[in-house]
Amino acid sequence: MTLPCLIFICAMLPFAATAAPKNRFHVEAQQVIEIKAIELAELIGKSFADLSVLSVKNGMLTPVPHQLEDFDVEGRSWFKESGVRLLGQENIVDPHDSLFFRYADTGQRLDSVDSGFTQIIAEIQILSSQTEDVRYLYVTDQLRALHHLPLTLYDQTTGIIRSQYFSLHTNPNDLLSWNDFTYATYQGNQQSSLLDTLKIRIEAGVVFDVASIAFDNSDIKTQVTAVKQGPIRTIILAKSQFLFARIPVLFLDIRFNILPQQFNIDVDINVPAILAAFLHNPRATISIDGNNLLGSDVLTTFNPTIPTKVDGQMSIAEQLLSSNLVTNGKSWIWLSTNAGFDIHTELHVPSNFKAPISLHYIDNLTLEETPERFAGQGPNIGYKIHQIPINDVFKFRFSAYFTDSIGGISPQEFAARIKDTPAIASQPIRDAFNLVQGPKQ
Repeated sequence: MTLPCLIFICAMLPFAATAAPKNRFHVEAQQVIEIKAIELAELIGKSFADLSVLSVKNGMLTPVPHQLEDFDVEGRSWFKESGVRLLGQENIVDPHDSLFFRYADTGQRLDSVDSGFTQIIAEIQILSSQTEDVRYLYVTDQLRALHHLPLTLYDQTTGIIRSQYFSLHTNPNDLLSWNDFTYATYQGNQQSSLLDTLKIRIEAGVVFDVASIAFDNSDIKTQVTAVKQGPIRTIILAKSQFLFARIPVLFLDIRFNILPQQFNIDVDINVPAILAAFLHNPRATISIDGNNLLGSDVLTTFNPTIPTKVDGQMSIAEQLLSSNLVTNGKSWIWLSTNAGFDIHTELHVPSNFKAPISLHYIDNLTLEETPERFAGQGPNIGYKIHQIPINDVFKFRFSAYFTDSIGGISPQEFAARIKDTPAIASQPIRDAFNLVQGPKQ
């Protein structure tokens, strides 16, 4: 096989990656691995555009999707539009930068009979924390023109977010206003959307008054300021303001990180000190409202083995879920439709944040809680943060993972394993490989 022929085959790979997913699940298939470039000394100083990542599959060395990202002084993926200073040089591998790839794309170790490309410069070893298997990737700087189609897409004109697994329609003028959500392997009752909408609510007491004020999505003005779309993930940068009497009173910086089977919403909330004069004890709730997901089972960190059943009415067991406070960072919620669509959520807050956090859970098909497109809470699952600091920036991450099933493990085990990351090692390779003969002599 000639090099041009092999490159042609590789160029067709992104189309294969968008085929309908198989109806099975392994935790590793969910995992997107991040390696800091300080662990990849062989890549330091090289241009992002010069590097390709390869994997040995079925005896063939094949390019796989990867993403290199610059990082800023706050330890986040760098956006020029954020105003935060870049660490190092743009599009040049620095120790602070990151390489992203899917665990599912790793392969066997390269040997002398494998087909390959000239001048592989590094071998990356990935030790699974779950199976103890060692998998491998290889890096070359000889395939500058090779590109992969993104695994996730965001169309800012239509507001549609897509991967091979799910699609989410958002308001193109308001990222936090969600519409239809569909999942590829769902086999239950056909309906226009599995989810109703994302709900963000802020409540606060008013000083010298027994009243309180409440804000929801309808009080938010959200503007997308930048989009970074790569082969592995898409990041949407946005700014939001909560308006009271048309005056901005709360400010949110949002990063919507989209992966093939999950998304993470990073939120920085800024409550200006001037508001302390008339507001006290601000509280926040973030949740996802399901659309009539009757018959679903729900397990949480507080009922990890005996599920509650979604039936449109709050049982005593369901009422108790919201009365428990999250401890030790264990905040997972698992909902299974038993029909090819499951969702796992978690809330992450800084380790030094001591204010109470509880689950937010409502199973009630007659209760109206705006904003919503479909009547009732069927169910509404998420988290309540009971005290937001004033005159400070409070950061949290809301994560949601989607799958067709959990492949024979318990939701409790999935909750622990999905956050595990493999051990990583790398070493330089100076041998040059050709297509058939192995290392050059």
